[in-house]
Amino acid sequence: MQPLITILTPTIGKNSLTRLMNSLDKQSVPFQHILLWDDLRHDNYLYPNPVTLKPSNPYDLNSSNRYSVVIPGSFVQGQACGSALRSIGLMLANTNFVTFLDDDCWIEPCHLESLLNIVKDKNWGYCRRKIWGNEEHCFGVDNFESVGDSVDKKVPNEMVDNNCMIFSRRFGTSGAVLYRETLEYNDDRLFYKFLKDHAGNPGITKNATVNQICPNKLRPMFIKNCTRI
Repeated sequence: MQPLITILTPTIGKNSLTRLMNSLDKQSVPFQHILLWDDLRHDNYLYPNPVTLKPSNPYDLNSSNRYSVVIPGSFVQGQACGSALRSIGLMLANTNFVTFLDDDCWIEPCHLESLLNIVKDKNWGYCRRKIWGNEEHCFGVDNFESVGDSVDKKVPNEMVDNNCMIFSRRFGTSGAVLYRETLEYNDDRLFYKFLKDHAGNPGITKNATVNQICPNKLRPMFIKNCTRI
């Protein structure tokens, strides 16, 4: 079957990548998964845990619906870890719809299908996410930050996290420059504003179908504000 959606994952090979791939294999719709490897294998500055998944050849992880692109040299720009890699992935995608999933995430079996359902007559949309301290400890649902212009927003920046968005490829390619050039930890805020300004009204699931491990420096905020489940 032809893939309906492309998933873009920038990675340096954290061990959690295996968990993400396992969750993708449980999806109910055909997809294409592009792993965007930074050639510099080091611990991400936000994640002090050791990087343990270091295949001798990233292409060993390829399959019929997954392939690796290794970018020569480090593509980490300032505080924008992964942003430049995402820009390359946006130009590689060849399905009508695209989403991001970082290698610290995993998703519910209904995730891709629920995203595609909300964009049948729209150009973009988003879901919500559960935030975890580790695989066993869930802080709760993010009903306060990555919620767009919802009245539930409790942060100064209006945004939706990269991992919660779905969007048509043509808006992804138009917005790729935002990911390529930023030096700040703000690529999702920039792209959210671009979509809001140019892509019409979004579809919204309001369901938390993305699970994400919280960066250490953001834990106090999420522990305080997440909706307990």
